[in-house]
Amino acid sequence: MTAPNLPRMRSNAYIFTQDLISRFGPRLAGSKADALAAQNIFETMRSEFDEARPQKFRMNPGAFLGWVRILVATYFFCIVLVWLQNHGLAAVLMGAGLAIMVFEFFLYKEVVDPFFPKVTGTNVWGTIEPEGDVQQEVIISGHHDSAPIFNFFIHQPELYAFRVMGGIGTFALFFLYCVFLWIANPATMELWQTTLNGIFTFLLLLIVQLWFFASNKGTPGAGDNLVSVSAAIEVGKYFQQQKAEGNSLQHTRVHIVSFDGEEAGLRGARAFFKANHRFFEARRTWMFNVDCPYDLEDIFFMTSDINTSVQLSQDMAERCVKVAHDLGYPAIHKPITFLTGGTDAGEAAKYDIHATTLMAMPWDNNERASVYHTPNDTLDKVDPKAIEAVMGIAIGFVKEIDKED
Repeated sequence: MTAPNLPRMRSNAYIFTQDLISRFGPRLAGSKADALAAQNIFETMRSEFDEARPQKFRMNPGAFLGWVRILVATYFFCIVLVWLQNHGLAAVLMGAGLAIMVFEFFLYKEVVDPFFPKVTGTNVWGTIEPEGDVQQEVIISGHHDSAPIFNFFIHQPELYAFRVMGGIGTFALFFLYCVFLWIANPATMELWQTTLNGIFTFLLLLIVQLWFFASNKGTPGAGDNLVSVSAAIEVGKYFQQQKAEGNSLQHTRVHIVSFDGEEAGLRGARAFFKANHRFFEARRTWMFNVDCPYDLEDIFFMTSDINTSVQLSQDMAERCVKVAHDLGYPAIHKPITFLTGGTDAGEAAKYDIHATTLMAMPWDNNERASVYHTPNDTLDKVDPKAIEAVMGIAIGFVKEIDKED
């Protein structure tokens, strides 16, 4: 096969990304702009690939961050209950709030979703067939919905970790305090209890600020993550063109997938694999997911996902790192940092698909790209060399596994 023209492919990806952003703007999951962008992506795939199809699904995008305000309200109400010495009810309600946080955010379970408005999302799926019989599948993916603006990344971003961890930590400590009071069952309000009640009442200031954690407005979503979708489409176009020139892949079917609802708790990927997992289980399947490809020097491949609760493919991550190094790109593999969220690869891994996510930005609670989840997530903040690396590594990986028996 001929080598890909990565600068030209990157230029095409940038043009497509900027066109969608200019036409549709921020694309919050389930919004009209989000649906229009998905339709445009589908039309592009349909014109370029052997097959393309949209997948409609239902989701409750408000639930994924809605739990934050549920916790704030719960804490406030339980402060009142503790002062009234109704410790049992306070402990039960705080425990319920803590469970909602753990299941909805730590594990990405749909606990409070039924209490939020339901909307329609759209995944888009394009396919390039190989020349011979299909022996394996490769999914190259990104997501087209853009993130809600995180106010904490705009106002005093250096305090992000303290404000989030401080709020969550305060909630957990107050839960333990309520349980202790429930068990101890003090008959009268003693000095130590009054003092601790006062401290936790004062700490309400740390809890209340969580109410304003996220905005109801969306980011332009260039680096997170529309450019990844555009890059994946360019990779698909490359293999389609190779096929037209008589240089088809032999036994590897390639799927280019653009997920919706990633920023709403991976709801699009969840719906996609729930509907199609039997198709992918029929053969060995690999998922090369891309998210936040901002900086070339920060490329890494994830070996775990969804706040470390899901294991990704160590083997695939190592293979991708090797391909990157062979091409002259810096790359490492590592697990996701706890409390930094998740990516669509986590949903694939639940069905034993060999999955990893390429990220290219600092990724922990103290340091992330300065434009992440802000209105400054525009295309000029994405390193062109990082996008060339994404496409080069993806193509190299597919070629390598197609050579295997």
